[in-house]
Amino acid sequence: FHKCEDGITLSGHRGLYSVFPVEYKKGKPKITDEDKLQLTAQAMCLEEMFQTSIPEGAIYYITSHRRYSVPFTEELRNLVKETIHKIELFRRSFSIPPAEKEAKCRACSLREHCRPGMQRSASNYCHELRREAMERDVK
Repeated sequence: FHKCEDGITLSGHRGLYSVFPVEYKKGKPKITDEDKLQLTAQAMCLEEMFQTSIPEGAIYYITSHRRYSVPFTEELRNLVKETIHKIELFRRSFSIPPAEKEAKCRACSLREHCRPGMQRSASNYCHELRREAMERDVK
């Protein structure tokens, strides 16, 4: 949050502030847009929470010690909305798309649930979650 002339109010703080989200990453800049999408999704949540508009943010990569500006374009915002829609469809159907095993899987916190390379286990995991949810609803 940066003090400014025409921003938002923050509870417990005097003055007005603009919102500038910064995402810190351990790795290096990626060729794909996944980090930009994550930051854009965070900005969209902040916009809703604070009833404001956030035109840009930044990603700081620790390995390069550099901050990269990320303008929140309509293209990125639409991609976030499309991704959320796809996730919601998977959630409602209690399914997970087949995992594509990549190098980044080694550091993923969901690896034990996803099990890339063993596509049946992701499906079994979803069916188990569905069964547990249905059992809770019966009680």
